Amino acid sequence: MAWNVELDGTGDAAATAAVRATGATPWLSLLFRTPSPLLEHLDQLDRELKELARLAKDSAERTHFQIEWSPTGGESVPDAKQYAFLLKRAAVAITGAQPEARVISAAQPADPERLQTLYGEELAAYLDGVAFAPAERAELDAAFQTLTELDPGKPFVVDARPLPEPSSRALVLAADDAKNNVALTFFAAGADTDLAPFKLLARELQGDLSFDPYSVPNGGAAAWTFVRGDDLGLRVIVDNPENKPELILTFSDPQLRSPERVDLANGEDRPIFDQRRSADGLVVTLVEPGPVALLHLERMTAAELSGIEEKLTVESERQLPVEEILRRLQAFEDAQARKLQRYQATNTMHLRFRLGNGVTTIEATFEGDFFFRRGQGFDWAWQNFYLNGVKWKGKKLPEIPLVQPEKAAALPLEILFTPEYRYRLRGTGEAEGRDCWVVDFEPIEVVAGRSLYQGTVWIDRQIFARVKTRALQVGLEGDVISNEETVTFSPIDLHGQPAAWSPESYFLPLRVVGQQLFSILNATTQVERETTLTGLQLNGDDFDTARQAALDSSATMVRDTDQGLRYLVKNENGEREVKEGFDTNKLFLVGGAFYDASLDYPLPLAGVNYLSLDFRGTGNQLNVFFAGALLTANYAEPRLFGSKWDAGANLFGFFIPLGEEQFRAGEEIEAEALERQPARAALFLGRPLGAFTKLDFTYVLRHDSFSRADDTSEEFILPESTFTHTFQTELAYTRAGWRAAAQGSFNKRADWRFWGLPGNAEFDPEQEDYVLWNVSLAKTWWLPKFLKLGVEVEHLDGSDLDRFSKYDFSFSAIRGCAATRAVWCAPSRPTRCISISASTSARFFASSSTPTVRG
Repeated sequence: MAWNVELDGTGDAAATAAVRATGATPWLSLLFRTPSPLLEHLDQLDRELKELARLAKDSAERTHFQIEWSPTGGESVPDAKQYAFLLKRAAVAITGAQPEARVISAAQPADPERLQTLYGEELAAYLDGVAFAPAERAELDAAFQTLTELDPGKPFVVDARPLPEPSSRALVLAADDAKNNVALTFFAAGADTDLAPFKLLARELQGDLSFDPYSVPNGGAAAWTFVRGDDLGLRVIVDNPENKPELILTFSDPQLRSPERVDLANGEDRPIFDQRRSADGLVVTLVEPGPVALLHLERMTAAELSGIEEKLTVESERQLPVEEILRRLQAFEDAQARKLQRYQATNTMHLRFRLGNGVTTIEATFEGDFFFRRGQGFDWAWQNFYLNGVKWKGKKLPEIPLVQPEKAAALPLEILFTPEYRYRLRGTGEAEGRDCWVVDFEPIEVVAGRSLYQGTVWIDRQIFARVKTRALQVGLEGDVISNEETVTFSPIDLHGQPAAWSPESYFLPLRVVGQQLFSILNATTQVERETTLTGLQLNGDDFDTARQAALDSSATMVRDTDQGLRYLVKNENGEREVKEGFDTNKLFLVGGAFYDASLDYPLPLAGVNYLSLDFRGTGNQLNVFFAGALLTANYAEPRLFGSKWDAGANLFGFFIPLGEEQFRAGEEIEAEALERQPARAALFLGRPLGAFTKLDFTYVLRHDSFSRADDTSEEFILPESTFTHTFQTELAYTRAGWRAAAQGSFNKRADWRFWGLPGNAEFDPEQEDYVLWNVSLAKTWWLPKFLKLGVEVEHLDGSDLDRFSKYDFSFSAIRGCAATRAVWCAPSRPTRCISISASTSARFFASSSTPTVRG
């Protein structure tokens, strides 16, 4: 039984239970009135979907919901793509509130082209049946053929035929539709319509019944025969449009017996006595059959035919199609979103920056109150800040550049107006101790500048909750090379405590870990990110009060916007407002001192550092550091000519000579000591190979100027001050705390002559050019309470190396090891570092470096 329901808050689903109690199927035709185009009226659509979810929740089990759309002031046949979007949103709202409900389309024109357009919007998994408006049989047959090709096995509904006269002829029309693969036929009934034939039709043709063309009787009258699956008995509808007084029907199947005629007025069965068997089969004579007759016939059982009765049981696990899995996930998450209006928590985010190829890292941690409201994103107050585990003591946290990739244009696993992703069911697997469907997703098309995701989602097989998602962002531009994150969902109760894996629990992303790779100033910078939510309160009554207190405080705050995180700053009236962007140009005063054994006293350094991450609005980067005796400058273009290549240049100069000592057998040879003043210029060219691998090419022009030290022997011949050309290649892989790199370079000096004491055997003219190479592997593990464990193994080697080209560890990259030197060597050096935070105000660093020197 079907009736219309408006989605304006006046609808009542109580009648569905009464209809279900009679054995009939309740069928609600839900009338959406949101104007077209839908994307411009999403607020009204959301209100109607909210009402729809309420009705579905209050309805009886297995209620059928037909999704009608009559847009206010719109066309009579709405646009197919827009209707598909509405239907998917409605299906998710319905099954999220009532998992056993059935979703049927509005009556569509019997137009194969429109049907193909609808199914082109990936509609199959959201529909339990497709309805068509009445049409000529050939048109309906063409529509059914198209539906079978697009969605095999999908029920076909005709809605709604005009009521025939007399109403009993509805049995004939419905039987003819059933013969032609129509699962259900509706008739447009009025208030005074005689419903007896429809009650009879519903009773007789329900259950496991199918049209049987081999049992149709002969006799001149049109007839439709349906066989029941449980007992193979027949239901026969006979058409007698001329109202003949007698019909003789012959059934050729010898197994048929016990014919009965059903009274169309009261549904009672009456035996037919005028029957006989002939050579042609069972002959049945109907006297005064009326315009329509309904017959029952039994069939002999297998036991009666052969004395043997068999049973066959087939058991197998149903493998759901990926579309069905995604629809159930969307329905689950729609129901979750409707019951979770807001929550507050403590959000803690660790940003870990890796510098270079080793294990040297800087950790910045932000912590504070977090407020989320459905449909509005979140606000987050930074109330605590830790740098390498040491708590910031200032009254206000500094505004740092917000390290983040651009937001994706469309998220996977959501209902989108236009298809953006393709999905593949990989199989089953375990995640967080749950048995899951494992579904891979990827963009239909990757377009530069349109960021999307590819990855995997784990979906609970019992309740269809999202357990974990791992996603890699593609189509990135600018200085972001890659962005990967893994989100873990957990069930909690209203007070934030762990809860059962049940639809009644609340599922939130309590932990997010990720990695971003940035191209910054001609170097690849890895940023590992870990975010956790603790101390949650869901749908709390004091949410607005707590949020307002945070807004009124002096804490640094950020807000989630369509463009990503933005600072939330106070205006002149003391009200918070979004601050678009940040100052990409910074000028710092710098000061310090530098000491080398060749200097009589520490060298004071004072100057400026200018940093621009968007130099003159070009998206390029510039950093200039000048402090008297020291100059370094970097210029980088993260996207060369808009491509994936990056390019840049570097200048370095130290304007005071530095000591160059010589050691033999652990003893310093002062007579061979020198001073060297370095300067260099470099050009860089690099390209990502996938999301985690980077190939870099570097050209370096270095100039070394040699001079005598205070104790240099008069007989010592100085090396020629010369230029060196270096051509270097590096391949590096960075992911999940690992960093593996291989580097090699060819170096050629422009002028290289004899140097050293007369007659020494160290000079070799073949060393005018030389080769350097090294491989390294580093891994960092982040432990609770700011603990860190890092391990690095590196091997360095080369050929044709001399005193001035061999590796020198005078300035060790490992803190605490600068006093331990291994000069002129090709070492294999494992490095182990452990960083321990003993309290919130102190931090200790311990390291061990064990070089293995090969002479």
